[in-house]
Amino acid sequence: MRQRQRVAQVATKFRGLTLLKKTLIVNSSVVLLGAVAGTYLTRLLADRHSGLELALAFFTCGAVITIVANYLAFWDHFRPLVEISRALEDIRAGQEARAALRGVRAADFGEVLRSVRTLLDRIEDDSLQFSARLLGSVERERQRIGRELHDNASQIIAASLLSLGLAERQLPAEATAARESLGTARNLVQCSLDQLKTVIYDLRPTMLDDLGLVAALRWYVKARVEASGVQVETEFDEVPGSPRPLPEVEIALYRVAQEALANAVRHAQARRVELSLVLRPGYAALTILDNGIGFDIEEVRGRGLGLISMRERVTQLGGELNVITEGGMGTRVYAVIPLEPKATVEGASS
Repeated sequence: MRQRQRVAQVATKFRGLTLLKKTLIVNSSVVLLGAVAGTYLTRLLADRHSGLELALAFFTCGAVITIVANYLAFWDHFRPLVEISRALEDIRAGQEARAALRGVRAADFGEVLRSVRTLLDRIEDDSLQFSARLLGSVERERQRIGRELHDNASQIIAASLLSLGLAERQLPAEATAARESLGTARNLVQCSLDQLKTVIYDLRPTMLDDLGLVAALRWYVKARVEASGVQVETEFDEVPGSPRPLPEVEIALYRVAQEALANAVRHAQARRVELSLVLRPGYAALTILDNGIGFDIEEVRGRGLGLISMRERVTQLGGELNVITEGGMGTRVYAVIPLEPKATVEGASS
């Protein structure tokens, strides 16, 4: 046990040396070992082999040992750079910077690693702040467009519908053809009004602001998911009388559910979906499961904004989003957001 500890201590001290010292120690050890082994083996094998054969054998063995020893020394020294490179690849693939760099050895590149960590931390923080402002402006613009459509376009269409109904009632009983034409036009206008209301609610459902997240999700499931023929099982678990989450949290969870449910209907060909929402004083947890065809996350990464938007919305509020899926196995989406106010939340609302 003590011997292993001593070996570990020696290995740790060796790793802490500079590259020049490592190279000198390794090559000096190889030369010393070669000199001792060569002298001994020359006396032992001189009667059986010629001097040329012994020289070639010693040179080959010495070269191999020198190459292997120097490779190990250089690899041990430059391994932190390889680890940093792999961490950067993981970050490019979507992993959080702090998590990717955790466990990377510093060795002689401590300053480099600290600089990389500082730079990536700053980039990540700036990215979250930018995403918060961007998503906040998108929500405000959606709300403005929805309000204008509701106050202007929908009112005009509703007035047109009333005018058509009034004109239809004023027609004489024998004007059958004109009555049928007005009836067809009235049905088309009614269909346009219904579609416009759906678009307005998709932009920003007023019940999300007025009645809360649970009511908005119930409406979306009934109006957009079940209407398409998909069976939905819902479970809403909240503490009675508990305060509502911050508006930013409700918006983020609603958009995550909206995106996940829309993907299940449009792309996953799912026939059954499970939606679960848990609201507690300290956190909110959203789960969406479907029995669709699934997809390869690596293949769709970077091709669409759906997953990126979902992750950004949850991350900027201090939460975590996990999407688990593979071909033919359905999709599972888990989102957890803490309900305590965060600095990023303030940035999103500003």
